[in-house]
Amino acid sequence: MCFSDLVRQLTCCLYFCKKHYLLVAIALMTASCTSVDYVGGLLEEEFVAHSPSFKFLGQNKTDKKLAEFEKTVSSYVKNLKYGYFREAYRWVKHRDGRKVAPLGESVFLYRIHSYTVLSSFISDGGREARVVAKISFYEIDTGALVEIIDEQTWWFAEVADTWFVEAFIPIEAKI
Repeated sequence: MCFSDLVRQLTCCLYFCKKHYLLVAIALMTASCTSVDYVGGLLEEEFVAHSPSFKFLGQNKTDKKLAEFEKTVSSYVKNLKYGYFREAYRWVKHRDGRKVAPLGESVFLYRIHSYTVLSSFISDGGREARVVAKISFYEIDTGALVEIIDEQTWWFAEVADTWFVEAFIPIEAKI
């Protein structure tokens, strides 16, 4: 091996160490351990000792309900914003099983200008939720803009495994 090859290898090694010092440090620490199983055992013991602190590693049922709730409300809002009132109306169901009145045709005379969720929270062990939203809408013919605060009650249907809202947005009552 000539002197220039040795210099090139040392330069390359030095460059690698400067750029990837964290990886080199981890590799050296792992190599210096007498047993990798020992380190794995320590980590497992630490995990068992602090398992409540590591809840974020696995979703529980409430987290899945929360994710489904956020997805459902987001879809509901998108359908309303784009004027797909029939699609949004499919999430309207009464908890006690009463028949939902059909969607009135006069709702199609309005357009949602903005829909902002001010607050939302899930209660009753993940079976009920409240959403407070500020909704601005206008009548297509006149252009008169109206802003309302809508308090919605959502409920989770265990059998259907989905969320439903108790009542549709009160557009017609506010004009």
